[in-house]
Amino acid sequence: MRESTSTSESAVARLLGRVLGRHGSRPASGSTPETAAREPRRVGPAVRRVLLQMSAVFAALVCAALLVNYVIMPIIVRRGDLTVTPDLVGVPVVEAQKMAEAAGVKIRVDAERPDPTVPVGSVAFQTPRVGTEIKRGRTVGLIVSSGADMRSLPMLAGLNARQAQLDAEHAGFAIEDVVDVHTNHVERGRVIGTDPGGGAVRPLGTGVRMLVSLGPKPVELMMPSLVGKTAEEARLVVEALGLVTRSVKFERGRRGRSRYSREVVVTQDPVAGSHVVEGEGVTLRIGS
Repeated sequence: MRESTSTSESAVARLLGRVLGRHGSRPASGSTPETAAREPRRVGPAVRRVLLQMSAVFAALVCAALLVNYVIMPIIVRRGDLTVTPDLVGVPVVEAQKMAEAAGVKIRVDAERPDPTVPVGSVAFQTPRVGTEIKRGRTVGLIVSSGADMRSLPMLAGLNARQAQLDAEHAGFAIEDVVDVHTNHVERGRVIGTDPGGGAVRPLGTGVRMLVSLGPKPVELMMPSLVGKTAEEARLVVEALGLVTRSVKFERGRRGRSRYSREVVVTQDPVAGSHVVEGEGVTLRIGS
């Protein structure tokens, strides 16, 4: 009985060894059929290559499915829902509403701001800008013009010219012209008046003409002759006329001889008979 059992076990071991040999696995040298039967089955190189190829194909199919589902299909679906924002700038809000509905979008007034080039109540700016592709039903934000920014010109009359210019610029105006005139009523260097006048309401940046006093108009005089007078006598005459001695130059007579017995005025500028005004300068040449 024991011999029969041993023979059966040997036959099963040989059969198991042949099956494992077909899959590229052999028992290790020196192992018995019993130990070979207990060892785990090993995968051959050919089977490993097939498994790797199948894994690569499966991964590629998964990536392709994700790309189609999350990228390509949404683009295809959205293309039918896109529209282009219309040009609403310069259009009254009521008309802009109709244009937006025709394009399949909504509008929303976000704010108002002054704009000298866009009429009151019309669109001055839009977001997104004209020609932008957006989804239908989205909202276009609008900024509506409140017209030109109107400012009040401050009172500048009586101020000195520099202070008046600073005040005007601070209020948003620009001094575009300054005219100097003589007057007996306003101190020299102070503003007589402006155009437009103080308190006038004008758009931001409006130019202003300013009239500035030069003080009283100088009296016109006839220049007397100073030739032959001494330097001191000539100076007294010049000051009495309200003129100013600009310079005094001395010169000698030709050939070293004196032309006069004393130092006197030999030339003057302006010359005798000229029309002069108060404050004008006079140049004297003294000969000895």
